[in-house]
Amino acid sequence: MDIGTDALHASASPSHPRSATPRRGIIAIIAAVVAAALLLLITPLPRGFQGEPTGDATLVSEVENVLGSKHWHHVSAAKIDGDDVTWGGVGADENTEFEIGSITKTFTAALFADAINRGEIDEDTRLGDVWPDLDGDVAEVTLASTAMQRSGLPRLGPVVSFRDGLANLLSGYLHTDPYRGTAADLIDSLQDVDVGEKEPKYSNFAFGLLGQALATVTGSTYGDLVRDRITEPLGMASTYVPESPEGLSHGYTASGLSAAPWTMGGMSPAGAIRSTTHDLSIWLKATADGTAPGAKAAAPRENFDESDRIGWAWLTTTDRSPNLTWHNGGTGGYGSYLGFDAKTRQGVIVLADSAIGVDDAADLISSDSPEAYRAQYPGARAGDGL
Repeated sequence: MDIGTDALHASASPSHPRSATPRRGIIAIIAAVVAAALLLLITPLPRGFQGEPTGDATLVSEVENVLGSKHWHHVSAAKIDGDDVTWGGVGADENTEFEIGSITKTFTAALFADAINRGEIDEDTRLGDVWPDLDGDVAEVTLASTAMQRSGLPRLGPVVSFRDGLANLLSGYLHTDPYRGTAADLIDSLQDVDVGEKEPKYSNFAFGLLGQALATVTGSTYGDLVRDRITEPLGMASTYVPESPEGLSHGYTASGLSAAPWTMGGMSPAGAIRSTTHDLSIWLKATADGTAPGAKAAAPRENFDESDRIGWAWLTTTDRSPNLTWHNGGTGGYGSYLGFDAKTRQGVIVLADSAIGVDDAADLISSDSPEAYRAQYPGARAGDGL
């Protein structure tokens, strides 16, 4: 509309053929400069972690070196060597609470393995067995396939209403929780899902369904299952599934802006747990030594991609020295990584309240160089899956 009006005005003013265009150009340039200046004012520059260092200074230095200078705020890390745990952080310590994002999936997978052990379900239990009203291909999807990220379900489920679709769209601009639907909404959305090929494909939707299927089978809620079957038995007092964002700490976007907490509604089994490096060190050690409820979920079962095999949620590298069993996480305001090698009994945890990947934390206990891999496994090739 504006383009057409401007063109008409130019053709109707032959006595000033050049004055309007330069003036508009200057105004546009000034507007662009002002907008850029305002953006710079509200967007912090990349920087190192903020706040006072805590814990072990050497570990803090190692973490800062591997993660580099980005739009960081605070970080908490733990390095495990057998029974020994070293803590370190900046602006946070081992008891500071963070969103752990998709590391939540390791808890959901453990609940799945534990439910099998209790005889409540088996690996071949289908979504249609849990919710008998389902029909078609989606009813035939097994819980094991959702746990192993090869269910054929999409990465994200269908939008359940116009309001939720609008909220999801705006969340990217307002930095709010994009997951608004309830557990009932999630289950109802299965009626509109097309099932694709049963090949490795990461799906938050599948893990949301897995957790809610376990809640349905046990007559509980996902949050209660996490508490009753994992965190209370292991003494993880600071790990929980939030029911409301009220009173929760918030993180920051990858560009350094404030981001609202995520509680994720019915999708909470895919990524809503909040925890600390202290509690996750308990989780890591108990999973690594097989004493955690559902610890067998970590055992690799199938190839996932060129460099990882997958168990139930947990991934295991095939090209590092040593190879690590791991999972990472990311929400609108947080990044997380947890990995361990059961043979060496080493592990690492890094939690940050910035929506930036912290996967490089793996380098604190493992190398991805081909030379290091061949030195550990003489005659082997990276990718052999040792």
